Amino acid sequence: MAEIKHGTVTVILSDHVKPPERAGRMDQNEMNALAKARRGVGLVCEDAADSITKVGSKLTLPPDVTAAALQAAGRRAEDVDQVIVDLELVLNTVKQANLVFDSEAHLLLGRVNDAVKAQSKQNPELQIAFQSVQSYFANKRTPKKEG
Repeated sequence: MAEIKHGTVTVILSDHVKPPERAGRMDQNEMNALAKARRGVGLVCEDAADSITKVGSKLTLPPDVTAAALQAAGRRAEDVDQVIVDLELVLNTVKQANLVFDSEAHLLLGRVNDAVKAQSKQNPELQIAFQSVQSYFANKRTPKKEG
């Protein structure tokens, strides 16, 4: 199994969709220089491989172009598309978790802020000790515009 690690995240991929060494290291010019595949390239590779097998020696191809090579390339292209969909779903889940965690933290801080406000009249040093909390709530958020 192929692994991609970055920070706290590890993605494990099937060996047949292991990214090539240059993936993740290319600059914009290198990416722009790649051939632009059309939609459905994997399925067309599968169809072409089937046709190559059926016509046999009637078609002469370069030595590196075989039905098996086309099938493998097409399968990789299709399978990595599914990996991207799966990763986007995982990313969406983590983003929603972030919203929940941020909301929970905000609500807890609000309770601390309320307690500090109520008790700082009798104990003014609480305002100093919890200045970051007070500053956090002092910054007003701009309301979202409707429509």
